[in-house]
Amino acid sequence: WLVGSFLGHLVQKVLERTGIIAHLVDRFDLRDEVGKLDLPHFLGLLAKWYVFVVFLTPAAQVAQLTSLAAFLNSAALWIPNVILAIVIALAGYVLAEYVARKIREVKVKRNSLLASTAKALTMVFVVLIVLKQVGIEISVAENAFLVVLAGLMLGVGLALGLGLRNEAHELARELRKRL
Repeated sequence: WLVGSFLGHLVQKVLERTGIIAHLVDRFDLRDEVGKLDLPHFLGLLAKWYVFVVFLTPAAQVAQLTSLAAFLNSAALWIPNVILAIVIALAGYVLAEYVARKIREVKVKRNSLLASTAKALTMVFVVLIVLKQVGIEISVAENAFLVVLAGLMLGVGLALGLGLRNEAHELARELRKRL
């Protein structure tokens, strides 16, 4: 527990002193997306508990608790996947918020609808990636999502094609005159 606490504190202090996370947040203007989340503290906490679980495995073996040792060993092998899934989820959420904000800044009709749609699609992709990273089989959900997304894109393509048919005809006529 002491080694894990020390390592977690070390990770937190290194991230705070180097300022790399604050620099990235400022560089990409992510203050609103990150909010009050203390990322160095969070990453230090993850490091602390990972080391704690890793050190519990040999302790359980010494105490001849083989079932507990086997469980802790499998948990120690699985925890990096969970940590990465958490990092992916946080990064995906920040990305979805960032994309939605940038779309809202564009002066276009219905930009709020486009922003919400882009955010929702990004979050669905993130959730699928996170579930896969944790080890949950998602091939059916992934394929269903891709079919729905393809249907939506086909619908948008047809709507734009039919809606802009006259403009496309005029553009083609102008191109023929130039050639």
